[in-house]
Amino acid sequence: TGVTPGPAVAALRDATDAAVEAARRWRDPAAKLRRQRRRARRRAGFFGAAAGTWGVGTATLLAASAPDWTIVATGGATAVFAVPAAFAVRRFRRLDSVPMPPSLPGRRSLPPVGSVARAAMERLSNDEQSLARLLAVVSKSGAVAGDDLEEIGVAARSASAALDSVADDVVALESAARSSAAAGAHLGPAIAAAGERLDSGVDQYEKLVSAAAKLAAAPERTRSMELLDRHRYELIDASDRLESWAQSWREIEQIQQRHRH
Repeated sequence: TGVTPGPAVAALRDATDAAVEAARRWRDPAAKLRRQRRRARRRAGFFGAAAGTWGVGTATLLAASAPDWTIVATGGATAVFAVPAAFAVRRFRRLDSVPMPPSLPGRRSLPPVGSVARAAMERLSNDEQSLARLLAVVSKSGAVAGDDLEEIGVAARSASAALDSVADDVVALESAARSSAAAGAHLGPAIAAAGERLDSGVDQYEKLVSAAAKLAAAPERTRSMELLDRHRYELIDASDRLESWAQSWREIEQIQQRHRH
């Protein structure tokens, strides 16, 4: 019939998504920095070991009063390996001192089309990508301390996890409502309330993205220290508020779980 079977389409889509995800991870600034560090460390180890081996050989020949030409030869080999070893060590130290940029978030599985949670989680997925790129720019500028950036990343991931939990509940309630008319009569308000919580949480997440954008967009040459400090405060304050929202939701969820059992 010329129509591709459903399973084949799904398999092709999964393979394409996997390839796109692999390419995204390869371009991830954090992954790139880790690869550079590994290469510099391996290079330093290889040339350092070679220089050390030839150095020991040279010392042994000197102690044994070997002919001058052998000492010159082994000494030259030592220098040949020592120079790139020194450069590799210096490069590794420089790379090791660079703050690790935030990793790009992985591919997010969205709720089914038509779900109350779908639009909010699509917004969250886009916001996660934007925040990671903005924090990478802020990290390069040095406008925010590395420890503060790490705390901001932790707060964002914590909020994402809380929102995932809410979205899972929404999808479960919607499935139950579709399966039973009796259940659906009672679950409508709960689904609507959970959807509102999702929207509220994503709104809070977007305030963090907005604060990061302000700091990243501040002109390097024209921004005053007062403006920089204000944007930095707004970013950290938005992170604290987001973390507080995530913590309060976790506490509510724990209370609900205790009552269920």
